[in-house]
Amino acid sequence: MIQLFIHASNFSYETKEKAVDLAEEDYLPSLKKENVLVVFTAVEKGDDNEVIEKAVENVLDVYSKIKATSVVIYPYAHLSRNLSDPVTAISILKEIEKRLKEKVEVYRSPFGWYKAFTISCIGHPLSELSRRITKGSELVKTEELDVCNKFGFPYSANASFMKNATLEYLKTIFKPESVILGNTEDIPKGSMAVKFLQPQGRPLPCINEDPRMIIVFNGEAKLDFPKNFHDSKNEVKVWDFYDGKTSVDIGGLIYYILFKARNMPTPILPLWISPIHVRLLPVKENMLQVAIEFANKLKDAGLRVQIDARESLGNRIRRAGTEWIPYMGIIGEREIKTGTLTIRIRGNNDQRTMTLDELISIIKKEDPLLIPQNVPVSS
Repeated sequence: MIQLFIHASNFSYETKEKAVDLAEEDYLPSLKKENVLVVFTAVEKGDDNEVIEKAVENVLDVYSKIKATSVVIYPYAHLSRNLSDPVTAISILKEIEKRLKEKVEVYRSPFGWYKAFTISCIGHPLSELSRRITKGSELVKTEELDVCNKFGFPYSANASFMKNATLEYLKTIFKPESVILGNTEDIPKGSMAVKFLQPQGRPLPCINEDPRMIIVFNGEAKLDFPKNFHDSKNEVKVWDFYDGKTSVDIGGLIYYILFKARNMPTPILPLWISPIHVRLLPVKENMLQVAIEFANKLKDAGLRVQIDARESLGNRIRRAGTEWIPYMGIIGEREIKTGTLTIRIRGNNDQRTMTLDELISIIKKEDPLLIPQNVPVSS
């Protein structure tokens, strides 16, 4: 959003004719005011509740310094080449007006009309100001963001899986009537759009990737995670609700989940977003064929499974730990004879013997999504 502030001794306008088909129908056709702060405003693509809040703060800040008696919000498309669509622009301008009415006397000229106006600028150091509003402050690289690098963001197989899993998880919350792929503002009530936006500022894993993946649901939903959270240097936006729509930043939500897990004594992810449920570790090389048979049964049941037969068993156990694998299945002589697995459960550091069916039942209860894996069974 771009705002141009003029402190005017006199200002008036009068509507003439429609400039766009979606021009406002219910509007103030003319106005004449003295000692007024005129805020010429261009609403741009991507402007949201965060921008609205800053716009209102800007107006109140300038208004308090110049001692005007009223404010006029005046749509002015000529300030930008990156304009929002008319429906969004009108909604945002109305919301700015609504919030300002709680503090000051405010008027708004109609969007989408050709208007004749006259203005007399008072002429003092604060009588002509302009401000560009961008979303958020500049994000910086932090030590905590290494947790995103751990899973190969932005372009690894793990990153792709986790983004898709988060999208599917949000579908279970929103239960949309339809899903639209593309940067449209025309989202039917009860539907969800998947938008792909250009990042602003420094590229960073999870929180500022190219493209940024934003989910917009036309409706309100109960979300069990915070709107924003802080790492050591950044305030990260996760979701927002304004103008009847709920928006979720996929990268911000994934970072929140990873960040939260990182701070646990034993980091553990929700099973629905873990790229692999189970990693099978055959004790000896000649047990690999049994591991493949077990893996195929687990995969056929919908589980995400890998076999790691590289290097020593100790190295493989440590590797599974550093990669936050939820379940490790050891396959030795006893397991082959009994058709069971010795399972190490990351969440509670427990170890127990399970049949394949028992393991399948436990994981299905923990992960109702069961999104198919996107990597080979053999690592």
